Amino acid sequence: MYLVSACLAGFNTRYDGTNCLDERVKELVLSGKALPVCPEQLGGLTTPRPPVEFSSGDGASILDSWLDGEKKIFIRVFCCIAGGKPGPVDDAFITKALIKGAEETLRLARAYGIKKAIFKDGSPSCGAGYVHSGGQRRPGKGVTAELLGREGIEVAGIDSLQR
Repeated sequence: MYLVSACLAGFNTRYDGTNCLDERVKELVLSGKALPVCPEQLGGLTTPRPPVEFSSGDGASILDSWLDGEKKIFIRVFCCIAGGKPGPVDDAFITKALIKGAEETLRLARAYGIKKAIFKDGSPSCGAGYVHSGGQRRPGKGVTAELLGREGIEVAGIDSLQR
């Protein structure tokens, strides 16, 4: 069984309330071979929500900044408001939500014995090969993809599925 980004299965869970339906992922879910998740919703973020990107770094930077249980945040995230301009954001709230969503997703993966995830690239949570950081598309992983990988779960983007 796979974990899959819910937006790839056709659920309207993206930041703008839309989806990125991929029929192959939808079929995996309908056939009982995949469990759809939205880590950002699991972390308490609403849909729709302002788009979030890292001001620098990626999911590894977020996880590495939470040292010794003290939850020190050294990496900033920011949201864009209408027109793509940076808007006010509570960095701590967004960071905590991304981490909580990753932890909840890991809990589900463990409960179902899942060893592989197929995620939506570019997401601050699900990005498997790239994220948006500093206004650019950069190699890296989202918070959930990074946490799952650290726990031995293979995380791949949608391109890993056979056509």
